[in-house]
Amino acid sequence: MHMRILARVALAVALGVVLIAQSQAQAPGLTRPGVDILLESPGLLQGRRIGLVTHAAGQTAAGDPTASVLLRDPRFAVAALFAPEHGLAGTIPAGQPVPDVAGRIPVFSLYSATRRPTAEMMAAIDVFVVDLQDVGARAYTYTSTLAQVMQAAREAGKPVVVLDRPNPLGGVQVDGTVLDPAYRSFIGMFPIPMVHGMTIGELAWMFNSVFDLNADLGIVPMKGWTRRMTWEETGLPWVRPSPNIPTMHTPFYYAATGVLDGTNLSNGVGTPHPFELVISPWLDGRRLAERLNAAGLPGVAFEPYATVIRGGLHSGVRVRITDSLRFRPATTAVHVLAAVRALHPRRFQFVPRNGRQIFDFVWGTDRVRKDLERGAPAAAIAARWEPDLRRFEALRAAFLLYPER
Repeated sequence: MHMRILARVALAVALGVVLIAQSQAQAPGLTRPGVDILLESPGLLQGRRIGLVTHAAGQTAAGDPTASVLLRDPRFAVAALFAPEHGLAGTIPAGQPVPDVAGRIPVFSLYSATRRPTAEMMAAIDVFVVDLQDVGARAYTYTSTLAQVMQAAREAGKPVVVLDRPNPLGGVQVDGTVLDPAYRSFIGMFPIPMVHGMTIGELAWMFNSVFDLNADLGIVPMKGWTRRMTWEETGLPWVRPSPNIPTMHTPFYYAATGVLDGTNLSNGVGTPHPFELVISPWLDGRRLAERLNAAGLPGVAFEPYATVIRGGLHSGVRVRITDSLRFRPATTAVHVLAAVRALHPRRFQFVPRNGRQIFDFVWGTDRVRKDLERGAPAAAIAARWEPDLRRFEALRAAFLLYPER
């Protein structure tokens, strides 16, 4: 297995980057992300001019930002920083442009007029190093930034090294629609499911090999991470990767209710419980909670909820995840949407944005919206994506770097 993986990955051999096929299971609290492994064995990255793609959530196991660690370590020469959506600090609201910052070490934005490094940005660097904390859901832009960096680097003849880190949703569950290329966008570039169960390093390898990015790619894997680990079990600090992902549990809620974008429902962003709510001024929370709890969805329960937003009463449900390993976010979302439509057929709406159904781009297909509009049962809608998920699972098996336990 080890030799087969080494043979298949286009590693940056000249950089001395080592891919470990499987991390050895260690006691809880000893997960070490790729940056820690790099610091132990920097290889020929020493002295090479680095373009570091990172943000505040890219940290060592000790809680030191990767940017700070590499900048003060004399073995590394960081020539430029590259910021994804939300900026280096992770505080810029979703969708807002991230500015460039001039200075001794320039900070180039990859979420403004350009979303990929330009020739001018790359002129002073020899190698890209990527350390981004993803949330495990397809509709999130950091893996798209990774892909754009890999494409630009390949065209410029520069290698890319990805420092791997945990998927906060774990590495077992896959769920939801596989993206139809007709709905490719910056919130979903490749045909992977809404919940893919892969680390950012594993995705980089898959993107490179299956979707023909063909970058000179190296991956620095973690040690001590297994696919069924919760974030608590890793022992790693949690730093919000974007403004509305404040806790290590929020990614699960994001995966289930972030996909309500493009409807006239609120998922609680702007309240103390981002992504934990499904609310509106017209929802009957008691009836909705009863209906959803009666469905017996795995790993989740619902309770009626009401709050005042901008002087108006909003009601609905609060989502309570009871078993993260059994929870299926996309399946849950479809049941929520179908139940809301059944209870409030005249109120529930899909809301176009700039002439497009943003809901379709979030889900990576128009099939879910059309099924909901015709009143299809939630179980039937979810059953339609199962064959695509099985094909994806067979494909991804070759790119998994870590054991299940």
